[in-house]
Amino acid sequence: MKFSALLLPIAACFANAASAATSPLTDYLSCADHSFTVVGQPPFTAQVPHTLENGHLKLQGGSTTDLGRRWMFDTPVEVDGLRLTGFYAEDLTMMGSRIISWGFYVQQTPEQMAQTLRQAHGIELEHADGIYARPQIWDEQSGAWQPESSDATAGKLVTDTAERVLLLEPAPKDLPSGSKGMLTCSLQGKISAAALNTSRPDLKAAE
Repeated sequence: MKFSALLLPIAACFANAASAATSPLTDYLSCADHSFTVVGQPPFTAQVPHTLENGHLKLQGGSTTDLGRRWMFDTPVEVDGLRLTGFYAEDLTMMGSRIISWGFYVQQTPEQMAQTLRQAHGIELEHADGIYARPQIWDEQSGAWQPESSDATAGKLVTDTAERVLLLEPAPKDLPSGSKGMLTCSLQGKISAAALNTSRPDLKAAE
């Protein structure tokens, strides 16, 4: 066997891994404690006004929506094959469940986004009714997020513990033309201080 014949595919794998590791979307797609701060880093720095307060990113400006605020980009920002058109952030309580969401508006449809993320980052998502998701449930005993089947909580508000979801869904109809999808990180339910700190340490836990 000629080992040299194996070097090219192996090198390609390392190149792809290095590319994903340096992508500005890598931290965001984890929905972990640095996922929100990517909007304050290149190539998004000039798109969303922000400051640092006590080491945490605080967004400024934007326009008010029914659920939070949004910032539409002057021109789409292309990252890993996705054309991002804006950013949004929400934090509200509904029927006793706190819902925190932050993410990007995207020119592509959820289906196109799922295919792009699969190719660029190797992310596999559950699919139902045109929505793609990676749901996780918070385990207070272990202090960690665990994989969850979306069937268990589909269409329901989680109230007895916290759920974290990477979500690809259709964009709101009131967005400017050209935005077909949303790339969202979301926390919902009874979000403890420990669970909140793993994803949004810039926010305070409910009293």
